[in-house]
Amino acid sequence: MSERLVIRLDGGPDGSASWVAVDATGALLGEVASGQLAAAGAAAAGRQAIVLVPAADVLQARVQVPLRHGPKLLQALPFALEEQLAEDVDLLHFAAGNRDAEGAVAVAVVRRSLMEGWLARLSEAGIEPARLHSLADAVAGMPNTVTVLLEADAAVVVPPEGEATSIDAASLGSFLDLCIGEGGGDGEHGTTEPLHLVAYGSEAALAAATPVLDALRERLASLELRLLADDPLPRLAAHITTSGSGINLLQGDFARRPDWLAWWPAWRVAAMLLAVLAAVTVAVGLASAHRTAQELVAVNAAVDQAFHHVFPDAGQVIDVRRELSARLQRLGARGSGAGHEFLDMLRVLAQALGDTGTARIEALSYRGGALELRLRAPSVEFLDRVQQQLSQTGGLQARIQSANATGDEVVGRLQVTHGGG
Repeated sequence: MSERLVIRLDGGPDGSASWVAVDATGALLGEVASGQLAAAGAAAAGRQAIVLVPAADVLQARVQVPLRHGPKLLQALPFALEEQLAEDVDLLHFAAGNRDAEGAVAVAVVRRSLMEGWLARLSEAGIEPARLHSLADAVAGMPNTVTVLLEADAAVVVPPEGEATSIDAASLGSFLDLCIGEGGGDGEHGTTEPLHLVAYGSEAALAAATPVLDALRERLASLELRLLADDPLPRLAAHITTSGSGINLLQGDFARRPDWLAWWPAWRVAAMLLAVLAAVTVAVGLASAHRTAQELVAVNAAVDQAFHHVFPDAGQVIDVRRELSARLQRLGARGSGAGHEFLDMLRVLAQALGDTGTARIEALSYRGGALELRLRAPSVEFLDRVQQQLSQTGGLQARIQSANATGDEVVGRLQVTHGGG
């Protein structure tokens, strides 16, 4: 958002406020308006809201704390300032700012009840502030100069060193005397260079403060009174928008929610549907993996059964594929011995079964140069044709050892040997 709406909350019970729109450079985008916060809420639409609360309600100080930043620093601030505060620290809200050259942390302290009240009023008006500052943060200070913003019954004083303070009109002279005594040439701890003093205010406010300010003139390097013909809010808005100084009170328990949380209600249903879709996808993937595992178990069982049909003497084998590969390598390594005879018999048997029709080999073994197999065939004539086919092949002799009818089929046992075997 390039536009800002700077809202000043009044301290009165009527809940009134004033506001003005500015751009990122602090330039005015309209006139100052005032009234109830509901009207400011309409003006805040599409703009970043920066809220200024009464300076008298916010105590500003500096304290040495070894912790650098984060939640632990905020937790340490009440203990570091406890002896300087008259109220129970549990009833107060602490916010941290920047460190100075000596390492002291700027701290803002405000009653928690006031914070809750301000944020409740803003929420009712539809305003979610990006920053919440003391009005004193919006008063621009200058080097070697005491800056004073005069109002009807109070003043905000920004010394060249130290924290901005809100003072009632009756105490203004005493407080300025203390500031000048500390920073001017006459004070016990002062420097050799006198301070300047610049006071801003309406005609009535300047007239009321003139006697107090004139009494300090001789101790000052210069005294300048600047008349504010209009509301001071445009000047305050320009400084708080561009300086980046001050302490944002929206910290700790009052920190602003991340932007994505504001969109959560609108996206909640979509997020739930996405979660359901993800759960279904995971469930389908797990089911598919389970089916694949079961199929793998079935395939391994079939491979094991086929291996033991071919090698019934193998016994229990852990890795069938590795055992089969090893046996084939041993058969190939035997050269022209029994391994070649076995392979020749298998080749002739495959050709005979292919020539005579269909049959199933239920068992097969090779011992001492003899190939024994159990065939399930459609008839005894089929077995006889297989025997003849094998015997007609040079060097082989086949004998039917048994033939038993089983339903519509015949289970026969054949022995194949080399001629003369």
